[in-house]
Amino acid sequence: MVSKSFGLPHYIRTVELRHRLIGYLHEICGEIFFSSKKREFCPRCGKIGHVKKISLVREGIIDSISINREKKQEKWIGNRAVGIVEMEINGKKVRVPTEFSDIIIPDEVPFLPQKWIKQPVEPTARILDHNPEGAIYYGMKFRPVLMSREVQFPFLNKLIKSERPGISSIGISLPRYRTTADEIARAFHIDPNYIKKGLGVDEVSVPAWDQDTGTFAVDAALDAVTRLPPEFIKTIGMIVVGTESKPYSVKPTATNVQSFLGMDDDVICYDAEFACIAAGMQIKSAIALIQSGEIDSALIIGADVSQGKPGDPLDMDTGAGGACFAISKYNVILEYIGMNYSVGDHPDFMRRAGCAYPKHGYGLTGAPSYFAYQETAIKKTLKKYNIHPDRLKAATFHQPNYNFLKKEVKKFGLDPESRIKKELKPCIIGDPVRKIGNTYSAATMLGMAAIVNEPQHYFEIDEPTAKRLGFENPKKPTLKLEPKDIILAGWYGSGAAGGCVLFKVTQNYPNYIECTIPFSRRLTKADYTGGKKYVSLLQRYFAKKMIKEQ
Repeated sequence: MVSKSFGLPHYIRTVELRHRLIGYLHEICGEIFFSSKKREFCPRCGKIGHVKKISLVREGIIDSISINREKKQEKWIGNRAVGIVEMEINGKKVRVPTEFSDIIIPDEVPFLPQKWIKQPVEPTARILDHNPEGAIYYGMKFRPVLMSREVQFPFLNKLIKSERPGISSIGISLPRYRTTADEIARAFHIDPNYIKKGLGVDEVSVPAWDQDTGTFAVDAALDAVTRLPPEFIKTIGMIVVGTESKPYSVKPTATNVQSFLGMDDDVICYDAEFACIAAGMQIKSAIALIQSGEIDSALIIGADVSQGKPGDPLDMDTGAGGACFAISKYNVILEYIGMNYSVGDHPDFMRRAGCAYPKHGYGLTGAPSYFAYQETAIKKTLKKYNIHPDRLKAATFHQPNYNFLKKEVKKFGLDPESRIKKELKPCIIGDPVRKIGNTYSAATMLGMAAIVNEPQHYFEIDEPTAKRLGFENPKKPTLKLEPKDIILAGWYGSGAAGGCVLFKVTQNYPNYIECTIPFSRRLTKADYTGGKKYVSLLQRYFAKKMIKEQ
């Protein structure tokens, strides 16, 4: 997928068009039109001047479509499709030529264009092309969504300054595709229970051929700002992307996010590196800059296309995805309480320059690293802010696999059995790793999204016990976040560092959750594009660029 005709000058000239889908509005007659080149006149009335740019990044319906079937199906997940999207803006219909993603039509099934006409679609950041110099052409495509899909919108219609800074919104980006533990085990001739029980993972998320860390970062950021007023973007003074799988060795992904959001150029932009805690390490910096008055808001993003050597235990549960914390002094839903770390030189997991895959120290990755560093940071934080684990309403931890997370939950007495013995209601635990695998820098952040972006959490407790603990509906015991509840998030990054941050739910949260598509629906519907699609191990490796094209 390398274009021979477009060089870097073309890349730079077309950035705004590709990232923002720039159209034009004629201010006199009101005509809105799309053009791949800058226009100074209206094609409808013919008058020159009074033409201004307008972003066409919004939902629409398919007006026409055709597909290109690939000869080597194992190399591609989905079909490459092109067509026209029709959208309505200010009562006027606008048609935009585009590419489509996440459309799957098997070779044995005839392509019937009429079945796709009027199908709702939404914009998504994807890879369009690569050029000979190595630049990745990112741009907007459209993907199908459910006919009955809910719409996210700002939970407050204006910016309101909060007493203390914190998280104002959490955005996520998950691919549609999955590979099951059974399929991985079949390919490597091992017992599926090695993955299902040994790691506690049932399936892993797999990127489409046109997705990478950059697209996950952009989509997660776009998802986060949809629940905030449009003017929020003007308040962002910092964008940081934490990742272990940078698309470029030299060139930040954060500037891609800045460009796709159509932001001003006066913004701190950089990528952070510290294994799986790369994004988590930036929260304290963002809060400090906001408290100092240097910036008003920040986007802290964790995104990864996780990799391990094929057949290695690390490879068995690596996933892909991204999450974004919109941190601000405005419209805060989770007030920042405090954060602490525990760091040391501990090379339990590393990737030298030029190495195809990361390596790990097996036994050195558990007790002396993950558990030691993360637990030290958590104990420091709880002690500093005088909070006992029994006071926690919800918690999540770094989740390289489910069993590591489960052990950490039990060590702090947050498991249902320990809580019930103390006559306490269970603690809400964010554990999406079971259904998407280890997403590296995004793991803890997606765990937070599983807690915060879900209206209620169900627990399997017998009716007499639920009644004794005071559940409103003992037959179906559920919990939800409420103002003043405390949430703990633990991080671990190899090399090594543990981190812990505490948040307190604010009065804004009930409004926020009403405007948010539930995380569980996004997880099972795979970014709400109409359901998950399962792919083979070979397709997974091609999608993650672990097998090179010939």
